[in-house]
Amino acid sequence: MVMSNMVKTGSSPVSPPRYDPHRLKKQVLIPVFISVATIAFIFSFSSFRGVTLDLSSFRLLPLGIGLVLVVCAWLIDSFRLFLTIRAWGKKIRFSHALQAMLSNYFLSSITPFSTGGSPAQAYVLARRGLTWGEAGSLVTVCGILSQVGLLALLFVFIFVFNIGVRLEGVLLHLLYSFAILYSVVLFLLFFFLHRPSLLYRLTDWGISWVKRTFKRTKFSEEAVRKWVEEFFTDFQRGFSILFLRKPQYLIWNIVCYMFNYLFTFSVAYFVLLSLGVHPSYLEVVGAQIPLYYIFSFIPSPGASGGVEITLASVFLRFAGARRLGMFILLWRIITYYFPMLVGGASFFQLLGEGNNNQNVPAVEKNGSSRA
Repeated sequence: MVMSNMVKTGSSPVSPPRYDPHRLKKQVLIPVFISVATIAFIFSFSSFRGVTLDLSSFRLLPLGIGLVLVVCAWLIDSFRLFLTIRAWGKKIRFSHALQAMLSNYFLSSITPFSTGGSPAQAYVLARRGLTWGEAGSLVTVCGILSQVGLLALLFVFIFVFNIGVRLEGVLLHLLYSFAILYSVVLFLLFFFLHRPSLLYRLTDWGISWVKRTFKRTKFSEEAVRKWVEEFFTDFQRGFSILFLRKPQYLIWNIVCYMFNYLFTFSVAYFVLLSLGVHPSYLEVVGAQIPLYYIFSFIPSPGASGGVEITLASVFLRFAGARRLGMFILLWRIITYYFPMLVGGASFFQLLGEGNNNQNVPAVEKNGSSRA
């Protein structure tokens, strides 16, 4: 873990997590090594088939367009967050929203199942003026809407553009598994929203189980209960804001997520163009939509290794064996290494400001920040 234990400070039962920059830098090496090794294997796969690498048709301009699309996706995501925070009655600078999203990308790329992104985003927002309950509820609700946006984009490609989803074998089973798991999670979420008392009883049961199983573990039971109650209250409020009181922000988030995914998926098309391949744009984008659901099942940090293998198996029909290795390498540089580098620089800059709140702008009751 890259975060130290949380202790009770001030009026909050649980303090913000503290990230260790030195451990984070070491943690970056693991997914990078796995990713590079997998790409090397894909290149060797072409060699085993007696295929030589041909770069005679390589063009730099489409590659530059793909890089610009990634940056545009960042800006869309940041602008979405920048405006959505206003639904909570708060305001932050656009640069802070961009920093939150870049930190999300960075921590997602180096943690198993990409689970570190959301806590990092909430951490940045809490450092920039939101309470932990507000930041946590906002990130959680927006995380749900990101999946809704991806599902909406899938429906558009299937029912509007008539682009079929071509998945077989293990990939198809993983997609079905994700659909079942996500449906269960959403059911439990809505269930607890209507029956919060059951969640609190489960919390008491969990505390009792931890005390029986790990007898040497010491923590404040009251602090845990208070944290769960405060967080769930803020989550209920956030859910009510987006789904009931201010639905325009709900639509705004879904549309922004759709364009964010569309720009990200378009990178593969322009990478193929740079290698002299001219596939159907709609088929290239449509082929990636279900893959992003599958990527969440890959346990390696940042899904490294699994992403390369999965994409190679699907895009072999587009790129061909001769260009497959180079396609995966260029695509991964733009969509993984580049965001990791920029996001890491942004997150380490925040950590360099110190772990106190001296650099967090004070937020007035009406939501405006004081310079």
